[in-house]
Amino acid sequence: MIENITGILVVRTDKIGDVVLTTPAIAALRKRYPKARITGVVSLVAAEIYRGSPHLDATIVLDPALYSGFLGFWRLVRKLRAEKAQAVVVFQANMRVGLAVLFSGARFRIGPLSKWWSWIFYNYGRRQSRSSVEMHEADYNIQLLRELGINVADTWEKTYLTVNEESRREATRFFVEKGLSRRFKTVAIHPGMAGSALNWPESHYITLGRRLVRRYNVLVTGGPGEGALVERVFQGIARQQSYSPDSPTFTKYVGEKGLAEAIALIDQCDGVVAPSTGPMHLAVALGKTVVSVFPPIKVQSAVRWGPYGVPIGTNLGIEPEDKASVLVPDVNCGEDFRCALSACIYYPCMPRISVEDVETQLLALLEGGTLSMFKGTGFSPQDWEETYEENE
Repeated sequence: MIENITGILVVRTDKIGDVVLTTPAIAALRKRYPKARITGVVSLVAAEIYRGSPHLDATIVLDPALYSGFLGFWRLVRKLRAEKAQAVVVFQANMRVGLAVLFSGARFRIGPLSKWWSWIFYNYGRRQSRSSVEMHEADYNIQLLRELGINVADTWEKTYLTVNEESRREATRFFVEKGLSRRFKTVAIHPGMAGSALNWPESHYITLGRRLVRRYNVLVTGGPGEGALVERVFQGIARQQSYSPDSPTFTKYVGEKGLAEAIALIDQCDGVVAPSTGPMHLAVALGKTVVSVFPPIKVQSAVRWGPYGVPIGTNLGIEPEDKASVLVPDVNCGEDFRCALSACIYYPCMPRISVEDVETQLLALLEGGTLSMFKGTGFSPQDWEETYEENE
């Protein structure tokens, strides 16, 4: 076991959700080395996650404007060497960043041995077959820390994220300007994703929004480049709504101003409905109620990519202590890596997750109910709402 570490670099250079899922490992590192300087190395798109981590002392953002090209590579090497870290933990990086780690001056270089060059760059590497989906992605990250005296079985961490105060004020201003009254709970519907997994149909998100706005404020959200999708879902909800000052409000937000404001807006919401995507993991890290839809394909499954560190309900029901719920099509998929499309007798399978199921799970989570007593009774979500209100 490696001792006497005073400086650690942690590296993850890809997308938002992937970076969020390194925060439990970083929290474990902080507990193991409470006095060490821990610096995060992160992509520009996900930089706010490491900036908002309570367990990091500093952040190095891989801005292409600074670190591209031959000169940029050596600028990055100098930046890493200036940290004088004894250990580097690479959760994920491309070859270029991996080579910079090799020249960083760190004695202990830890990372997954998944590429030919990783065997050269990481002298304390570990072989992992993440596509076998034997554990959650966050646990695979923790598993890399074995040489530092940290193991998955003894680590009980959640994902972590804090909100920038300036962004929090901007989010509060947004809620006021859009008329999102605090008299009603607010549910964010995030219909977009980068395409790394199968998604729920757009029409289902629209129908869900129409049903939820009878009871809750609804905020349709999207990231940069998802403006057209957000507009379609928003307009689909609007077509069948009547406006009243005493009713919940629905509006939209596209994150063109950056990740910090999107995080703050999610933090203002009570619940989030999203597929397997970064904002879902942001919501879990912020302690929000989350309902997420997942495909049955092995490498895309919730076993590896689902909400982490919180009690989770499923299609079979939820319990009062659950903070999140995962719904998966009830099919015998059998695919490990990608959808078989029309070659599969169940294709398309994602529409099999009904709007009623998602709505019912969300209502139970937000209102503190349990679904087990209603399983198989034929109750609709509206019936459940009426029963719950009568019991109150």
